[in-house]
Order: sequence, then C-alpha cells, then structure tokens
Amino acid sequence: MGLFRTEEEKMMGYPSIDKPWLNYYSDEALIAELPECTIYENVYKHNVNYLNQTALEYFGIKISYKKLFEQIDLCARALTANGIKGGSIVNICSSATPEITYLVLACSKIGAVANFINPLFETQQKIERIDETNSEILFVLDKMYLYMKEVFAKINVKKIVIISATNSLPKITQAIAVLKEKKDKDIEDKVNDEKYIFWNEYIKINKSFDLPANIQYQKDMPVIMVYSSGTTGASKAIVLSNDGINATILQYDRGLIAEVKRGNRFLHTVPVWFSTGVVISLLMPLCLGVTCILEPVFSPEKFLNDMVKYKPNYALVATSLWLYVIEHIDKGFDLSFLKYPITGGEQMLVSTEMSINDFLKRHNCNAKMQKGWGLCELGATAATTVFSKFNKFGSVGIPMPFAVISAFDVNNGKELKYNERGELRVLTPGRMKEYYNNSIATDNFFNKDSDGNIWCCTGDIGYIDKEGFVFVLGRATDFFIAPDGKKYYLFDTENVILKNDFVDTCKIVAINSENLRINGLVAHLVLKRNLEGDTNSIIYKIDKMCKEKLSKYAVPIAYKIRESLPINPSGKCDVLALRNECDGFLYVANGNIQKFYINDNL
Repeated sequence: MGLFRTEEEKMMGYPSIDKPWLNYYSDEALIAELPECTIYENVYKHNVNYLNQTALEYFGIKISYKKLFEQIDLCARALTANGIKGGSIVNICSSATPEITYLVLACSKIGAVANFINPLFETQQKIERIDETNSEILFVLDKMYLYMKEVFAKINVKKIVIISATNSLPKITQAIAVLKEKKDKDIEDKVNDEKYIFWNEYIKINKSFDLPANIQYQKDMPVIMVYSSGTTGASKAIVLSNDGINATILQYDRGLIAEVKRGNRFLHTVPVWFSTGVVISLLMPLCLGVTCILEPVFSPEKFLNDMVKYKPNYALVATSLWLYVIEHIDKGFDLSFLKYPITGGEQMLVSTEMSINDFLKRHNCNAKMQKGWGLCELGATAATTVFSKFNKFGSVGIPMPFAVISAFDVNNGKELKYNERGELRVLTPGRMKEYYNNSIATDNFFNKDSDGNIWCCTGDIGYIDKEGFVFVLGRATDFFIAPDGKKYYLFDTENVILKNDFVDTCKIVAINSENLRINGLVAHLVLKRNLEGDTNSIIYKIDKMCKEKLSKYAVPIAYKIRESLPINPSGKCDVLALRNECDGFLYVANGNIQKFYINDNL
C-alpha cells in the first residue's frame, strides 16, 4: 500500500487505507526521500559545517564535532589495524560514554556491526549471545566488569578491551576519581595479560596505519545489534540496518522539524543496549546537531540530579522516573528550559498524565508530557504525540510520518476497522533487518500482505480511532483460558482496577494449577500513598467494581497489596516471581475479607 491514496480510496473505514494521521503532517515531512548512506555518513553530512559546535557533553566536559570525528577516525584505524573489517561483529558491554559513541560510528564507517550485550542478562545468556557471533573482540566498560567477570574465561573472543568510565575526563578529575573509588585489583592484574588491553593503548596501536576509507553504502547493510528481553525464552539479537536507523532519524528531522533544533540539549539516560538508547537518545540528536549529554548511570536519583545540573531541553525516561522527580524536586525549581519531556515503555494512566502535566505547568514548563510507542525491532519509535500538537489521553499518539499502523484479527489475520481491537502491526522503513541467525523468529515477526507490504507483528493488542490515534492495551500473550474455554486478556482486568482511585499500580497474574485445582486470576496491587481507609474496605470496593464491570472469570479470585512490584534484570515486572508467591492474599467471600493461600482450594 502506498503512502498516498486517491479520493475514491479514502475513508474506506480501514486505517491502512485512509491514513487519517497524514493530515497532521506537512507536505515536507511526507515527501522526504530516505537517505542512502551509512549512519556515520549521515551524522557527518549533517555536521561537517558545524565542527566547532558541541556534539557530546560528559560530566561537564564538552566534546566538539571536530573532536568527535577525529576520535571516530582513530577508532576506525585501530579496528582495521586489528583485523576488524566490513561484516565483522564487535561486541560491546557498556553504558553511554564518549568512547562508545566513537566506537559505534567507527563500526559504521568501516562496515562492522556494533553488538550491544545487555550486562543484566544471566551469565549463560551473555556467553551464548557473544559466542554465537563468532566475534574476536569485546569492549567492556570498567564499571561493567563485575557483570562480566564470570563471562571472560568462558567466551571465545581473542581480545578484551577495557574502557575506563573516566577516560574522557581531565587528568586531575581522573586522579580524584581514583582516590574516591576502590581500585579493582582484578582489573589491574589484566595489564600483564595479552588477552586484555586498555582503551588508550588499543587506540594508539599502529598509528601509522592508513585511515580506512568509508565503507561503500549497500542497501540493508547491518550496523547495530541489540537484544530482546528474553523474558519469554532465549533473547533474540535484533539486527538494525543503516537504512532503518536513518529512516527513524529522518522522521524526527522532517516530521518534527519545528521542535528538534540544532544547539539544543538532549539528556541521554536510556541504556545504549536498547534501540531507544542508541537510536533515539544518541544517534538522532547527534545527527541533527543536538548536544547529547551522556549519563552512564541509570537511576531515578541520577536523572533528578542531571535535570537540575544540565537543564536539558529534551529528556526521555520511563514514567516512573518522572514521578520520582515530582516527589523529590524542589517546589520552586524552574523547568522552563524543558521543551520536550518524553516518556515511553510503560503504561501511563490518564490520571498520571494529567498529574505530570499539572506538575510541569506549575514549574513553568510550557510543554506537556510527550508519549510514544514502539519496539526495539522498529528502531524504537512507531507512534508519537507529536510535540503536544496532537494528543489524546490514553493514546500513544499517531503513527510517525513514514509509518502505517493498524489492528489485525489475531485469528484470521484480517485488518480491522476503526476502534476494533486486535494485534497492532506496523509498516515502517525504520524496522529491523532481521533477527540474527534466527530465520524462524524473523518469519514470524514479518508478515507480507497481498500487495507485497511487509508488516511488523508487534504482539501488542490495541486499536486505531477515526482520527488516527493509536491505543495500546497490552500484550497478546497476556491471557488465560478460563474454565468456560474462552480467552481472557489480563490487561482488561488490570485496566478496570487501575480506574480505582486507591490504586497506583496493578499486575494481574494467571494461576493455572491442576494439582492445586486453581484456575483464575490474582491481582497484585500497589496503592497510592497517604490513603484514607483500611485495607479490607479497599479490597472490597475493588472486588465489587470488578464484579460489576467484568465477566465472571475475569474477576480476580484474590488480591495482594504490596509496597512495590518485583523487577527482573531486563527492567520489567518479574511475572515469574509473582506467580511463585503463595501467601499474603485476600479474597471476598459473602461480603467478608478472608486470607487466601495459593495452595488452598477455594
């Protein structure tokens, strides 16, 4: 299906045909031609005439585009001198530092692939992800050393390059940092081990080696790999291409050109081992002349401190971090510098969005909270609220300028009409190339229609309204089969409970045990602070509301009030841990609240 339709083809009742969201974009955005170059060339072309402007800021140290390109060249020379060439895979385990920025763009320059290893994966996962690439090299940040210590002796790489987190800082600052922090003797011992080398020594090797020429661009050339979470099985390597990343950048450059301006400042906090961290938070700002403030530590406290210290114009973090700022920032702090507060990756209630917007207004921020939706497989973003111009509460915005989003029936695969919910699928040039060495998973993710269009099957359930806004309800895999044989989505129950004024967070877990003769849903609840009323009365009201609004088997059989939800290494709610909990539950029987244990039979 093409981007544009004739008058006869418009308003057929199907989002992919009508594309109502196109009305929100300028002609310039919709007719822009996709770049045919590497991401290195894209960044270079955009900034070659602005070499004295600041590309990166790291702990207050400003790095110009001139120095950025010089360091990329040094890194490219060192990689080539050590046998890295077009098609080689370079493993990286690090958070955001200047050296990692040089490394990624140097890989693009010579045609290598930067493979980001998630340090929070289990040891065996990390070993398998590294060894399956047959790569000979691993770059690791010294602060990630403890996460990788058990991995080093079990992987097949020939060379491990250790990067100091303070490498780009002035010598005096490095010395102070050394005094403040206890040295890792194990790292120091690696100085005499031929397998290990430190970044500065690696970069200096063969300085007389000729600077390699830029790799010749080829369509669909891979450049970066990130990984799926692995929460439902082995993690999959997501291969991102130059074309996909450049398409994503162009959508920000053209579709949102009024807001992404050269000289502004973007606070980078999302880990680089996610698409959002490397594509949206690093490469996009760099390409468009926006200074990227690198923060290698991901925490609510760091985010708040960085907001106060750097006063960025753009900041992209999960909703929970914005809520932390609301609770801990000084009441009189001026946020007028913040042009684009962004959130994503978590469901945000309408009440939460309104609360954050009210907070921003009270602190002199003229913008409202911006939302987005996407997947790592989509290069991060597929839908956005377009910088406050077009937004609906409860939605994740409209499709990006080059994207088409529609819902499809999960049983027969047919496209659905407006407001009919099904699996959200996306047509976008920003998509991944494939899953590395996994043709079955790749084939399952992509679906080619009768017109030859390649749809990305996101696995999210949602719908599109008549104005083109996208609503995401939950994951297609989050369901249980009830005794009546019907499928019930867990998020339907969650969304009802979340409308209760007492509830801050809710996670529904399905319990299906033949041995215990239990088949039903249990609700894990985090209540809002400073509430009036006892636990029993709150549970009773929530249960009453569920019974009024939900089918019999969609009503939880028990409830558990808790301080917080457990988080797994990927940063998501640890559902497996919740399923293994047996006590602390309450249920309503004959109007009374009673204790319930999972090993009991109601």
